[in-house]
Amino acid sequence: MVDLFGKKKLAGRIHELESGMAELRRENEELVRTLEKREEKIRKLASAYQEAKLALKATEQRMAASPAAGTAILDERRPHTPGTKLSIREMAGLMKRLQTCRSPMDDLLTAFLPDNRGLPPEAERTAQAVKSARGWVFLKYPQLFTMLLVPPFPVLECFSVEGSTFQLDHLRDLMEMPVLVVSAHAGDTFLGVAFGRDTFEVQEFVESQVKEKHSKGGWSQKRFERLREEDVLNHVDAVLQKLAEFRAKYASVVRYAVLGGDQSLMKQIAPAIGLPVVERRLDRHDEKRLDRLLDDVYGFTCYRIE
Repeated sequence: MVDLFGKKKLAGRIHELESGMAELRRENEELVRTLEKREEKIRKLASAYQEAKLALKATEQRMAASPAAGTAILDERRPHTPGTKLSIREMAGLMKRLQTCRSPMDDLLTAFLPDNRGLPPEAERTAQAVKSARGWVFLKYPQLFTMLLVPPFPVLECFSVEGSTFQLDHLRDLMEMPVLVVSAHAGDTFLGVAFGRDTFEVQEFVESQVKEKHSKGGWSQKRFERLREEDVLNHVDAVLQKLAEFRAKYASVVRYAVLGGDQSLMKQIAPAIGLPVVERRLDRHDEKRLDRLLDDVYGFTCYRIE
């Protein structure tokens, strides 16, 4: 039968158009879903932005109302430089390990620096944060570790060398420095001479009565303070007398005087010492644990540089 009017051709065209319309509907539905997802994402971002803006405004208001709190927040954001206080025993262990280090490349760097000048860039930031008044000991084993040490006594001359081993002789000298130690506390001051980190060769405890608290209902506050000042002056006189005896015997032997304790007493004692003074934070000593005092005197502080 002959298709005079092209019915089959039209039917095929209709089917083709219907398929095209179905495809367009699917694309339209997909676009609608994509648009809905995008609008939802925009809404969530707008909501999060608004919440963050409100939180920031509230924080600014709190900081404006409390400057101290604002400073604390800024301090928390400021990078800290943690250091490790090495006792005499720990430092001796570190020395043993450093002595075993060997490099066939002759690139082990040992440097003793009086100040920050000469420090490599990787150590400069730590040095600026710490602000050591006694200089630095810088040790570097390339690709393995970099170490910055605050010594117990001042580094007086700049020294730097590379080699197959670390040059540790000056470190040993610092650990065996002969010193006079004065740990000054009201009514209880320690004086000692150490020729090295192991022990005190001679020691003296200067003890005297110093009023510590104002008794209620007794003396007036002003009278109490005056009497306490007299006690402190008497204690300082006793310390200076003993200090003169130490100087007469050991001034030609010791290199430094390590002074710590109460600031007011330190100011009165320091002019009479007659030696280069290294100030140190020294807590009230324990007669039975003078090894702890030696740790405070001869201890290093170690910073590992990443």
